Amino acid sequence: MKTNFQTVLRIAIMALLCTLILGALVGLYGWVAGWRSATEFSNGLFVTGSAVIIFGLLSAWGGFTSRGNFEMTYAQSVGDMSLAERVKLWTVDALRGYNVLIAATIIGALLIGLSVLIYTIFG
Repeated sequence: MKTNFQTVLRIAIMALLCTLILGALVGLYGWVAGWRSATEFSNGLFVTGSAVIIFGLLSAWGGFTSRGNFEMTYAQSVGDMSLAERVKLWTVDALRGYNVLIAATIIGALLIGLSVLIYTIFG
């Protein structure tokens, strides 16, 4: 139970930190590019958040294609790993894409929420 809470807390802190970094980068780019209205900054954050979510989806999709690769599956099956070790490896590979998808979705949703908040307050 404690490990699950620590994992969720670690993901939340990482997502918040990444959101702040990406938001600051978008803000810096916008300032250098000459954005002066809240709408421009809001649009920049929205596009960045959408791009992060799409990146997460593509990461999960890439995991699907690699697991469906017959050559990779065959290469793992002819090695000296036992069936239990191969199943553990396949499980870790399957979950890796979902971890990126979850983190990217949280980060993207926070950026889009920040975009809406900026437009609502300053727009």
